[in-house]
Amino acid sequence: MWSEHVGADLTAPQFAVLLVLALEPGADQRTVGERASLDKATMAEMVARLVRRGLVLRRRDPADGRRKLLALSQSGAQAVREATGGVVRVQRTLFEPLTPEEQLEIVRVMAKIARLEPAQVAVLTDARPMLDAQRAIGYLIRVSQQVHTKLWSEHVGSELTAPQYAVLDALELEPGADQRTVGELASLDKATMAEMVSRLVRRGLVQRRRDPSDGRRNLLSLSPAGQDLLHRSAAGVARVQGLLLAPLEEHEHEAALALIAKAARL
Repeated sequence: MWSEHVGADLTAPQFAVLLVLALEPGADQRTVGERASLDKATMAEMVARLVRRGLVLRRRDPADGRRKLLALSQSGAQAVREATGGVVRVQRTLFEPLTPEEQLEIVRVMAKIARLEPAQVAVLTDARPMLDAQRAIGYLIRVSQQVHTKLWSEHVGSELTAPQYAVLDALELEPGADQRTVGELASLDKATMAEMVSRLVRRGLVQRRRDPSDGRRNLLSLSPAGQDLLHRSAAGVARVQGLLLAPLEEHEHEAALALIAKAARL
């Protein structure tokens, strides 16, 4: 949706940085990173890129040479204005499958999963320009994804990414399925799926062969090594799922997942 309505000139995290600076001109780099939910290294790299593009101005704090103060350039302010309409359309489109009551509920649920304090959510849903409730959901999705990535790293590790696990899991459910079908089951686009399968084949985790009845189709199956890794990862994946939903009451889990699935058009 971001690609369709906003385009490739600004990523969602870059827009978040520019938006913070539109609301808090002259803020220091650390504060902007916290507002945009970006870690220190990512924020430093992104600011350097935005400065090179002429969208952000950076200077040393005269009162503390270790702090960098940031502000939008004229081009940066124009970029925010031009992107805002598309960003609002993204947020509204994300909300389209949900009733007004469900929209409020998914913001509450995603804010809990994202580990945001109520005060932070209030900032996201107040009446200030460009930070209303219809804009909050995209930010909450991104922060929740960051929480998931951190939990995955801690409990599953780097041997298998979450999308790779989804591919292996789909192949255990449907051994011998064609590559397109597995990509749909794992929610991966065609290009990403092709690259991932090639990597999994090189690692000896997936076996690939041409469909004898249609030479254009690749049929996939788990190798013994892939099946072993899938099973060894299962306990960690279950822990990630449990910890991700831990801020919610146990009786809320099923309804929360159903709500997220509805928003995701599943």
